[in-house]
Amino acid sequence: MVILLVLALLMLIVASLSSILSLYFEFKYWDGLREPDGDGGWPTVTVIMPVRGMDQNLEGNVRSVLEQRYPAPVEYLFIIDNLDDPAYRIVGNVIKGYGNARIILNEGGLSKGSALARGIGEAKGDVVVFVDSDAYVHDTWLLNLVKHLKAGAGAATTYRFYSPLGRLSLGTLLKASFNMIGITAMQNKTARFTWGGSTAVWRSLLLKWNVTKYLPHYLSDDYVITHMAHRDGLEISFTPRSMVITLEDTNVSEAFRWAVRQLWYVKVYGFSGFALYAASYTLYALTLPIAVAISALIHWALALGLVPYVVGVFKDYYRVSRIRGLGPFYATIIKGRYTYALALASIINVYFSWAAILATALTRRINWRGRVFTVNDVKKGVEQAPLP
Repeated sequence: MVILLVLALLMLIVASLSSILSLYFEFKYWDGLREPDGDGGWPTVTVIMPVRGMDQNLEGNVRSVLEQRYPAPVEYLFIIDNLDDPAYRIVGNVIKGYGNARIILNEGGLSKGSALARGIGEAKGDVVVFVDSDAYVHDTWLLNLVKHLKAGAGAATTYRFYSPLGRLSLGTLLKASFNMIGITAMQNKTARFTWGGSTAVWRSLLLKWNVTKYLPHYLSDDYVITHMAHRDGLEISFTPRSMVITLEDTNVSEAFRWAVRQLWYVKVYGFSGFALYAASYTLYALTLPIAVAISALIHWALALGLVPYVVGVFKDYYRVSRIRGLGPFYATIIKGRYTYALALASIINVYFSWAAILATALTRRINWRGRVFTVNDVKKGVEQAPLP
């Protein structure tokens, strides 16, 4: 009995200390945030947006990407599988009048990686920028990314922030709260990766790496580009000032399926990272039940068990407040009420994320925009085009 109590207390202490440490690193990251000055000439850019199906704010997203304040020529390539895709008409109407934007049909394309490979093959810019079709950006999004390349980074990346398009719902809150784990990874240079939803890379590097050979065989373009950058010892720079907003409404069921799909990519391409997520969320999920169970014997155990949850709320409130402070674009979209609600949602997200992790462990196939991919598809792709 005594041994069990000691083990329980150790778990509570570890959970509390780790949450406090994560808060410290959050403060440290934002306090040390600096941006390069951007002096000197600016490279030409090719922006590639793969499009499949209708995102909820597709027209607004495309317009925002097109309306960039950038001091050098930019070309925009929208990669769509076929003429029957409903997005074809929407994108076509939006880009009318833009002489530097065109649609490229990727007939027979099976994945996002295939679409990106097609776009890279058509790109003419010195820099290639990938952006997802659900990304809503401000007018210096592109400028901020390229600044980091000019400052010496091999790749410059950012991340997304989910906000409701129409009405606030629990599903949107849970999706946005779950998404925070990606921002945490980006703040850590060791865990950082090139997020395919918004990443800039020198085209010369993409050609050197011959990524068009590999991308069609991998379901995660993040994995391919990150691997190449790490192999060559290149810096991956993260700029929250280019953070994209995804405006959409979702319910809890849809948010859960999305979370499982995100974790599935981590599981199949980076199992050690998935195992780390599983261990950390298992610790947090068990903290409160353990604290309640032993509180009759150790009265202050309950207070100790609440520490990770209280710290988590404060950390997310602080983070979202700092994102809102990045400029009017963010402050206008991310309302104060939403900031409070999202911070409180971090409590529920502990169990939402834990459930998603458990479900992912048992998941062998996912559905991405109407296409089903399996673990065997991943294995086949790796065997056909092993990364150097």
